[in-house]
Amino acid sequence: MGTGRNGCHASGLKQEVATALRTLRDQLLAKQKEKEHLAGSSCVTKRKHLERRDLQERSVQQLSSLRASLQQDAHALSSELVAHLLVRDQLRTKQDAMLLDVQDLT
Repeated sequence: MGTGRNGCHASGLKQEVATALRTLRDQLLAKQKEKEHLAGSSCVTKRKHLERRDLQERSVQQLSSLRASLQQDAHALSSELVAHLLVRDQLRTKQDAMLLDVQDLT
């Protein structure tokens, strides 16, 4: 009863799992980079920088409108952050489950 054949099978399985995990990691990193690129082009980052002089020249109504717009942007970014944090938590949970599965296989 040699372990050579069984050992080869286990070694091959470990290699397959390692390759699959590397591929999954690379795919997730690529998706994350794509999302970061898209997020970088959001309307918030396109907002024109205003100097103090620009603000002083605006009317109270324009300043009020700008304030409301900034509040909406802050709320939108806050909601987006919460969504990203939820996804991160789900991915970490999935990763933990996958690591447990890998441990069971090895």
